[in-house]
Amino acid sequence: MDSHTSDWTATALFSPSKARAQQAQAKDWSAVDAWLAKKRPPTLERNEETLQVLLTLATLNEGADEQRALVDRVHKAALQALNKGNVGQEGRDDDLKALFKQLDEDAALTSLAKTAVALDVPDVCIETLGIAIADVNAQSFEADQLLRRAEGQLRAIKSQRRKAEEQLNELKNDSFQTPGQLVEQTGDWVRSTKQLKAKIAEYDERLASTGTAERPKVKLEDISKQARNLSTQQSQLADLEMQLRAYQSLPSDAKAARRKLESARDELRALTKKRDGLFEKLADGG
Repeated sequence: MDSHTSDWTATALFSPSKARAQQAQAKDWSAVDAWLAKKRPPTLERNEETLQVLLTLATLNEGADEQRALVDRVHKAALQALNKGNVGQEGRDDDLKALFKQLDEDAALTSLAKTAVALDVPDVCIETLGIAIADVNAQSFEADQLLRRAEGQLRAIKSQRRKAEEQLNELKNDSFQTPGQLVEQTGDWVRSTKQLKAKIAEYDERLASTGTAERPKVKLEDISKQARNLSTQQSQLADLEMQLRAYQSLPSDAKAARRKLESARDELRALTKKRDGLFEKLADGG
């Protein structure tokens, strides 16, 4: 079984409209497959677009075959007429005379009159009647071709209609319905948009006023002066840090700090006295 046939049988249980449309599509594919069986075409993708193209092509191909066959028959008839020449004309006249002999005078006149009226010719000459009959055959063939084209177009229109009905049924699904709160949400969005536009305008004004304000002009001399002040402050900060490091070993209690300071002073005096004694010894020894 073809893939497209299995597809519509699977979905027929859920969507009757799709089932009917796909049944008609399967029938079209059957007609196309019957026409393609004699052509040995390559592998084709079986979709809606391919089906429409193949249906149109099949209709045109059948019309062209019939027209070619008719042209061949006309060529053969013309060739036979040229070969026979007058002999053929005489033979046709003899046949016509034999036909007329089988009719009585009234029947012959009636037949000729009806034939002339039906063919809309001014006389009953054999050549005139033959040309008229050929014209009737040509008109009949053209009418058949027009009918075939119309039938092909009708099939294409029906297929497009089925496809449109399927799409319409899908659009009628609840998924495509307008939510009930859409109007309220739209109103909220409109109000939010207006508020945002007002905020944007306010921010634009602030930005414009900020951009147009005069900025203070900075001179090179001021920058150099500030650099020198910064260097001086850094030197002072280094001196203060050295002084602070000298007091880092002192306890946090004030009395204890004084005692430690006095002890350090006593130690300094002892060292000074020792230094002086050493200098005196060096001086006496010298």
